[in-house]
Amino acid sequence: MVDFAALRRADPAALHRAADGWVELSKDSWQAVNDLHDNGIGPLKEDWQDRVGQAAGRKLAEQADILESGADITRGVAMVVDGLASSLEYAQRVLTQALELASTYQLEVDGAGTVSTTGEVTSESLTRMNEVSDLIREALREARQADDQASAELRKLGAATCQTDPEKALDQLQGEASQTELDMLAGDIPDGRDPALVSRWWASLTPEQQKQLELAEPVKLANLPGVPDAVKEDLRGGPGRKWDRVQMVEWVLAHWNDESGDFDDENNCTNFASEALFRAGVHMKGNWTVEGDAWNRGRDPGWLGLGIIGQQHSHAWGGAQNLHDFMVGNGGREVPPGEVKPGDLVFLEDDNDQNPDLKPGTIHHTAVVTAVTPDGDIRYSQHNDSRKNVSLDGRSGHEAQSEGRQKIHYVRVEPNWY
Repeated sequence: MVDFAALRRADPAALHRAADGWVELSKDSWQAVNDLHDNGIGPLKEDWQDRVGQAAGRKLAEQADILESGADITRGVAMVVDGLASSLEYAQRVLTQALELASTYQLEVDGAGTVSTTGEVTSESLTRMNEVSDLIREALREARQADDQASAELRKLGAATCQTDPEKALDQLQGEASQTELDMLAGDIPDGRDPALVSRWWASLTPEQQKQLELAEPVKLANLPGVPDAVKEDLRGGPGRKWDRVQMVEWVLAHWNDESGDFDDENNCTNFASEALFRAGVHMKGNWTVEGDAWNRGRDPGWLGLGIIGQQHSHAWGGAQNLHDFMVGNGGREVPPGEVKPGDLVFLEDDNDQNPDLKPGTIHHTAVVTAVTPDGDIRYSQHNDSRKNVSLDGRSGHEAQSEGRQKIHYVRVEPNWY
């Protein structure tokens, strides 16, 4: 368990450096995977087609799977270590604020974190002692929850080093590590039972730390008593907003693993994103699904007639390329990775010629940004396949291996039609 002294001497910077090392190890493993495919598995299929060549190819494929699994697991380790480092930074900042407050109030804090006064005990001094003690307890709570979650997740990842199934390594092990990092960051936020404590906690963080938590946990902060109203308003999109970004993320996280927004017999990634925007307050555009510049769907009693002639939704509602073009052409804009925030859309563009069903330059997939971690890793959620808060960086190697090289577009929806 993390105690007062351990928190004071913790070195988050060293943990960040360790996480960077695990990321580099993951990248090296992926490079080895690509080298095996480019220089071994691929040429063997073309140039050595007898049984011996096939056996050699299978052996190389096994090694590639081992390396790919290792790459995904080590990336998961990096996520957990980085999340622990950030949590300790927040906890240390809260603890520092508590100690500075104690000094201002002329209180003493011993090596175990116990607060006392050398003067007369009065109602005012008791109030001040409780204020400092509450902040110290909050700092220790944050550090302990992160340490507990990180320890459990790292033990699990350590026990999985023999995993050689890339799909399990990516979807289960790395996916769970990705969520654990976000759970640690969510755990750094007080529960809200004491709004005054929340207010002091928020004020103790640096502006950069506040921004990091806004990007990582917008839903929790936007609904937390004690967080400044201006912060909550900004999280939702600002005073002049036309839709609610927090409501969108909240809806996506509630429905990532059900059929909400889906249409039968369709790839529903874009339908899901469109439904999320609509649920967050974005108005449909057009009266008929067959209109050229429409963004709408049927199955809604408020839009009589939609879909009755056979088209359940407009092209922009259900097609990735169409949705991208519609939003960019109707007030929205592409944003660089460093400006992405929850509620933005992610689009994948095919940047290779290995898929006969797609022309290079075609946008073919849509997802929703649901979090951005303090190190800038974008987490997204989607349908087809259903995924929650998975890492864009962590899955990039897999996407390149299975789909070929991809270009990524981030779009901020800013409707101009109402």
